Amino acid sequence: MESQWLFNLLLVLSFILVIALSVWIFVISKKLKQALAFQVESESNQKKQVQVLASGSIGMGRRLVAIEKKLNIAVERQSEILSKEGGVSYNRAMELLEMGATVDDLVAKCGLIRAEAELIDLLFKESKRSANHRYE
Repeated sequence: MESQWLFNLLLVLSFILVIALSVWIFVISKKLKQALAFQVESESNQKKQVQVLASGSIGMGRRLVAIEKKLNIAVERQSEILSKEGGVSYNRAMELLEMGATVDDLVAKCGLIRAEAELIDLLFKESKRSANHRYE
């Protein structure tokens, strides 16, 4: 009788252990499913963010190309204007300053107004001064 009682006890304990393991496996599988769902959602959000960043970068790239084209056109127009309106005079003024000309010489020989001649003289002296400091 005692062995029957011991056998029943072991059988009940085994049954309880199987139920406990089943519950534990169910809980673990539920947590794994939640973790997987969270990971899938996180991955989806990251993909969306990458797409947004990529489209923004493409838009900025297109804008930069358009701005660069406009800048190149502006530079070309500026060069044309300078060459037509006295860009050569400015170059000639720099050459004269290198040869020791004064502001009055620039006004007389290059057709510049006094303020332009003084500005060019000032820029020439400043560039000469900074060049001397570089070599010291």
